[in-house]
Amino acid sequence: MLCMTKISKIHLTLISLINLTLILEMINIAWEGNDKAIILVILSYPILTIINGLIWLILKILKNPYFKVYKISTIGLAILFIPTLITSSLY
Repeated sequence: MLCMTKISKIHLTLISLINLTLILEMINIAWEGNDKAIILVILSYPILTIINGLIWLILKILKNPYFKVYKISTIGLAILFIPTLITSSLY
């Protein structure tokens, strides 16, 4: 069971807001750009997921309790990958 403190919940909220802001900016660039702008989403989204995953692994190795925040963030980004690609290619 995931037991999170108040500070962990705030940390998760901030990380989620940052990730969602970056995703929305990628979608906006794909919509505003030319037909090759979707490549930006295809390449940069996995990089964002890998960065979150690396932070998760590093914090887990260092036994920092905040690794749970990045675990949730990485799983959430992985789940949202296909919907983000579909949304960015609709326009």
